[in-house]
Amino acid sequence: MIQIQELRFRYGKEGPWVLDGVELEIPSGQFSLLLGKNGSGKSTLAELLAGLISPSSGHVRVDGLDSREHPAHLTGKVGVVFQNPEHQFFHDTVAEDVAFGPENLGLSPTQVRQRVARVLSEVGIEELAEHSPQQLSGGQKQLVAIAGILAMEPAYLILDEPTAMLDPPSKRRVRSLVRRLHETRGCAVLWITQDMEELRLASRALVLKEGRISLDGTPEKLLESQELLFQIGLEPPLSIELERFLRDRGMEEEARFVRRRAVEFLGLGD
Repeated sequence: MIQIQELRFRYGKEGPWVLDGVELEIPSGQFSLLLGKNGSGKSTLAELLAGLISPSSGHVRVDGLDSREHPAHLTGKVGVVFQNPEHQFFHDTVAEDVAFGPENLGLSPTQVRQRVARVLSEVGIEELAEHSPQQLSGGQKQLVAIAGILAMEPAYLILDEPTAMLDPPSKRRVRSLVRRLHETRGCAVLWITQDMEELRLASRALVLKEGRISLDGTPEKLLESQELLFQIGLEPPLSIELERFLRDRGMEEEARFVRRRAVEFLGLGD
């Protein structure tokens, strides 16, 4: 479990508080969605959870380990995939990049090769092993970045707006992959987004507003909070509004049809 207690963070000694008293628990195996305005601190929170930066005050604990005292131990436990995958590339080939994480965990060459082969197959990019990451499409680059994180076998996977820079087919492929990985690996997922369609991915919705978690509940609970959605500049997607409209009028078959089509659009299967 990730436990966040009275977490505060700011850049520099005199800067404004980006996070100001965040309280949150993320259980093992849960799929959560985090929403908020640009500049609300979502990416900063992701970096704090991964131990990439330290809190100004408060605590982040991952399976009982405090990020201040054990930052190196968080490397194998929490993996972060950022919006721009190119920021995570270090080598000339895909296979070398995917191997980078396991190598830094101190695994033997044999173990590294086995993990790389397994993850490339799992993500479905074996044919790209000897390609340069920089020469790939945007969707392929994001898959390589995800593969590199998965090779470290994290218990917690954080994705910071992973589909924001992708075309619709690539969005669907990434969403489907992460959903499948959550089901097969059992890792906890924190998906950061501003795309309301992606509410269908998760069982829990979180909203970050003014440096704190202002809503924590089901996606349905978030959709009912119209004022809060307006405050963070988001509107429910038409498909979800239409599905709810039909259900409220007893049109269950029509509502199921809308849901199936929306799920297909997201690339999540039936």
